[in-house]
Amino acid sequence: MSRILFILLYLISQLSFSQVVSDAKLWTGISVSKKIDDFKFAVSEEYRRAENFSQTDKMFTELDASYEFIKNVTAGITYRFNQDRNIEQGGFDFNHRVNIDLGYEHDINDFELSFRTRYQISKEIYSSDKLNRNKLSIKYKLNKKFNPYLSYELFYQFNDVRAFNRTRIEMGTKYKINKKNSLKFGYIYENKFNRSNLEHNHIYFINYSIEI
Repeated sequence: MSRILFILLYLISQLSFSQVVSDAKLWTGISVSKKIDDFKFAVSEEYRRAENFSQTDKMFTELDASYEFIKNVTAGITYRFNQDRNIEQGGFDFNHRVNIDLGYEHDINDFELSFRTRYQISKEIYSSDKLNRNKLSIKYKLNKKFNPYLSYELFYQFNDVRAFNRTRIEMGTKYKINKKNSLKFGYIYENKFNRSNLEHNHIYFINYSIEI
């Protein structure tokens, strides 16, 4: 009897240490872009909320440049200046992030298949992160206004524990308001694993885009 009790207590303790935190988040943003021949330049602002939409989580400004050097193959670089909420001390921490991307797109009738691999470097006050992010997407040209899509993204961390540690399943649509203006909105299910703090996040997003 004592042995069974010990096993039960052990299992309960293990479950308590591996509890998963679940949160609902809201991402909103606006971007302005300009295409010049095979180059595309963009600037965007984003505001994000967490803790079931109740707290400001992050604000950032992002500068992006990309170049289609072969048909359907694009290389790009992005710089982001982040303001991240400091949960323990309050206020916000400032950090920087650079992305280096390589992407490919292929059209099959009304479907567009795309793959993007990204090398991401984030520099915070006391630490830095290096990630590889691979994203596979499929988009459907429903009509002139709506382009729904589905994507899967896998994260690999290079520093600390070298392992896959995050996935994102995203579904949404792009809605073309007119020739120069569009909205993108949808839902992301994010799973963070292979870490001490496990997380399941439900992310709702809406972004407004302007092409000049």
